[in-house]
Amino acid sequence: MDSMGTTIRRLRRWRGLSLDQLAGLSGLSKGYLSKVENDLKEIDKRSTIVSIARALRVSLSDITGDGLEIRDPQADSAIPAIRDALLSTDLDGAEAPFGDLGQLLSETQLLAALRQANQDAEVGRRLPDLLSALHTHASKPEALRSLVTATHTTALLTKGLGAFELAWIAAERGHEAATRLGEPGWIALAEFARTQALSGLGAHKRAGKLAERALSYVPADAYDVRGALTLTTGYTESVLGGDAAAALDEAAGLAEHVEFGNRNFLLFGPANVVLWRISSALERGDHAEAARLAATLDPADLTIDSRRTTFLIEHARALYGIRRPDEEVLALLIRAEKLGRIRTRTNPFVRDIISTMLARARREKVAREVRGLADRMGLIKTS
Repeated sequence: MDSMGTTIRRLRRWRGLSLDQLAGLSGLSKGYLSKVENDLKEIDKRSTIVSIARALRVSLSDITGDGLEIRDPQADSAIPAIRDALLSTDLDGAEAPFGDLGQLLSETQLLAALRQANQDAEVGRRLPDLLSALHTHASKPEALRSLVTATHTTALLTKGLGAFELAWIAAERGHEAATRLGEPGWIALAEFARTQALSGLGAHKRAGKLAERALSYVPADAYDVRGALTLTTGYTESVLGGDAAAALDEAAGLAEHVEFGNRNFLLFGPANVVLWRISSALERGDHAEAARLAATLDPADLTIDSRRTTFLIEHARALYGIRRPDEEVLALLIRAEKLGRIRTRTNPFVRDIISTMLARARREKVAREVRGLADRMGLIKTS
C-alpha cells in the first residue's frame, strides 16, 4: 500500500496533469505538492486531502487507500455478508419474525460495545445475522430502536474498513428505521450516524447541514445526542475553513450535564470534547494548541479503546507538527497500534508521518521502530 504522496503522484500523472496544474486546481503551492509527492512533507489536514481529491476528480479513498493489504482479513471478510444483509432486507415486514427479540436487543448492545473495544473481526462476524433478524421484527418499536443502534455500529465498522459507500447505506437504513419509529431523539441519533458516514465520503458540508438540521428537533434533555451533533457542526466547520470555537464551547457546556458518558455509545463527555478540540486544532494547522490540549487529557478518561487509540494518534500528529523528536511520536503511535492495530495502520495521517520518517531514515538511519511500523503498514516494498 503506497503513501498518500506516491498515490497522488500516480493519480496526477494518470490525469495528465503537471504539478503546476494540480497546484492551480487545488489551491495548494507547487513546492508543497512536490514535497508531498516525494514523501518529504506529510499531509496533516483532511481539507488538504479533499482539495487534492477534487482537483484530481477522484474519491478520498483513491488517495488514502482502503488499507486492504494491512487490514484484518477476518474483519474484512465480513463486508460481503454485511452488504448482503442490508441489501436483502427492508422494513416492510415481509418475512416472518425469527430470533428471540430480547436476545437480539442484548446482542445489539454487545456488538456496539465490542466495536468500541476495537474487536472488529468479532463484530463483523456477528453483525449480518443480527441485521437480518432485527429487520423481521421491524413492526415493534424496540426493534426499530435496536436497528438504529445496530446500523450505527455497522456504519462505523464498515467506514473503518474502507467500505465508505456501505457505511452510508447502513446509516441510511438506520435513519429509515428512526423515521418510521417517529421519536425525535432517535431520529437525531440516526442523523448523527449519517454525518459520520458522510465524513468518510468527504461530504463534510452536507454532514454539517444534516447535523444542524437535527439540532433543530433533538430533545433538549438529550444532552449526549445534542452534544455529538454540536461537535459535528464544529468539526465540519473547521474542515471547511471556518471557526469551530463556538460549537466546541457549546458542546463543553452540554457535557457538564451528562452523567453517563457512553449513553447511545456516543462517549460524549468532557474528555471527548477535548479530543474533538484537538482534532479541530489539527485541522486548522495549530499543532502547538493541539499538543497543549493533548497534555491535559488522560487517555483513561476516554474509557474505551477506540477513542484512546484516536487520542494517541492525534497526540502523535500534534507532536510531529511541532517537530518533537521522532522517538516521542513513535512511542505514541506504537501505543496506539497495540490498542487498535487496524485503526492505527490504516490512518492516512499516521501513514504519511511514517512515510516521511522512512524517507528520512534512508539518509539518517533513524530508529529501527520506524522501519518496523512502516513494514507492518505495508510501506516497505519487497522485491
